[in-house]
Amino acid sequence: MTATDILSKLERYCAYQDRCTQEVLTKLRSLQVEGKEAQQVLQLLKNDGFVDDERYAQSYIRGKVGLKQWGKQKIRMSLLQKGIPKELIDKYLENITPQQYTDNLQASVRKWTQGHGPVTQENITKLYRHLISKGYTYEEIKGELKTEN
Repeated sequence: MTATDILSKLERYCAYQDRCTQEVLTKLRSLQVEGKEAQQVLQLLKNDGFVDDERYAQSYIRGKVGLKQWGKQKIRMSLLQKGIPKELIDKYLENITPQQYTDNLQASVRKWTQGHGPVTQENITKLYRHLISKGYTYEEIKGELKTEN
């Protein structure tokens, strides 16, 4: 595969959805492109605007909050695993309005209760575990459940 073919393939890969640097490097490895050549291709993609970690972080957070109703903890950990700098993550997590965050937590509780029935002493541990797995902190959950009762 020529350098032009590789670049073209990665441009399509990045145009399909936002990609972070780590995802592009993984794709390059899967195409058996490594070392200096991989860095050159990555730099070309960055220069042409196909790869932008800041834009990626922003759209990732917007999607996970808006569609998946994830909490900040899960989003932060996921982005850190993708090699996104902590400062960038914190910058865009601050853009989540407290109202939107509370609405998402309330919606997650409502959705859980639809499938499991009302929150009782017997199933409250399951609810906490579910919400913690979605990235909400114990304190946030506790505060929300106090306001629900």
